[in-house]
Amino acid sequence: MHLRYGLIVCWIVVCSSGTAYNQDWPADSWPQWGGPNRDHKSNATGLLQQWSKSGPALAWQFSDAGAGYSSFSVFDGKLYTLGAKDGKNFAICINIADGSEAWRTELGSVPDEESYNHGWAGGPRSTPTIAGDRVIVLDDGGTLACLDRSSGDVQWSRHLVEDFGGAIPKWGYAASPLVDKDCVVVCPGMTKFLVALDLASGDERLASTGFEERAHYVSVVKHTVGGIPTYVTAAESGLVAFSAENGSVLWTHNGSGNATATVTTPILNDNLVYHTSAYSTGCVLVEVTTNDGKLSARQVYKNLNQQNHHGGVVLIDEHLYGYRRRAGIVCQDFASGEIAWSERLSGDSSASIAFADGRLYVYGESSGTCYLVEPTPVKWIEHGRVTIPKQTLLDRRQGKIWAHPVIAEGKLFLRDMDLIFAFDIAEQ
Repeated sequence: MHLRYGLIVCWIVVCSSGTAYNQDWPADSWPQWGGPNRDHKSNATGLLQQWSKSGPALAWQFSDAGAGYSSFSVFDGKLYTLGAKDGKNFAICINIADGSEAWRTELGSVPDEESYNHGWAGGPRSTPTIAGDRVIVLDDGGTLACLDRSSGDVQWSRHLVEDFGGAIPKWGYAASPLVDKDCVVVCPGMTKFLVALDLASGDERLASTGFEERAHYVSVVKHTVGGIPTYVTAAESGLVAFSAENGSVLWTHNGSGNATATVTTPILNDNLVYHTSAYSTGCVLVEVTTNDGKLSARQVYKNLNQQNHHGGVVLIDEHLYGYRRRAGIVCQDFASGEIAWSERLSGDSSASIAFADGRLYVYGESSGTCYLVEPTPVKWIEHGRVTIPKQTLLDRRQGKIWAHPVIAEGKLFLRDMDLIFAFDIAEQ
């Protein structure tokens, strides 16, 4: 029997530009998966540009976040994430000032190993999204819940399999929901591959048609071309864009999906969409155009220069930065797809990445080391590094340190399963 309050977070976006929930976010907040605009970039300024040899100072450590790979949303002095412990999934709110726990809400039982493959450990995989006075979370088993941001009280919940006919992906639900104005957008998979639910009630407002696959792990982003709003995501077959007005398929492209795990969030740049996945798949750039009110996607390039697993790719000044699985950090020209440079990190076969105030933050999946790097198409230029004081004692099985770094409110937040570390990175 499924308990109604499960936990795996979703990434959420809003507005036709692809930003999160239609409100003005403080510049130093990180309100959803991938930051304010779901592009892995922070708007924060006043951060250290060079770290000392010992790295930035540790502000606090939280040691009871539970199992899982959920990253963080940070807003108004609070950090929100997900975890699993003693057979239960939960959402946690932590005070940024001192690392103390503000509230914890149980979301239901952890899915058993028959529900999906736990060989890389179980637990929530996605990130909570802030939507005004609410927090939206989605767990690995498919429970989607809306919580009160101040108290953690459950306002409503739905289940992606039981309520919408979805199917749990092989590695569990992991994409983060998109909040678009007054709707929560998620991907159950199968006949209703994508649905939009009323933010206040959880009632279904829109369901996609004309596309049936099992959901993969790609968080939805909103893209508008020629005045036509779309929800863009990807699955095994590759990229797919649905009408944000009626759920119909507006365009597809089959160059960046794979049967194992398609994960990385698409990157939007005007009418161009970049996407990549691992397992010898590579990357594509497609141009989306409109003609007589219809959209079409034309391939600009496809190559193997980037094969991102799930650490993410960030676009800065017309160059892409991300870890090519088992090959190192790659700097790639956005327009041509050609490699400008690459750099292997000792001891890490992959890394997650974020950007803030002129610097990349590259977090190694095995070493637990976060590198401060200057983004330049010339070469790898490091400006310091810090290694988490200790790694989890929980059994990750074949999993590694996969929660993405977050930069917000003058701090760098890093996670390894049950352990959360906050480092002071603001200029004094």
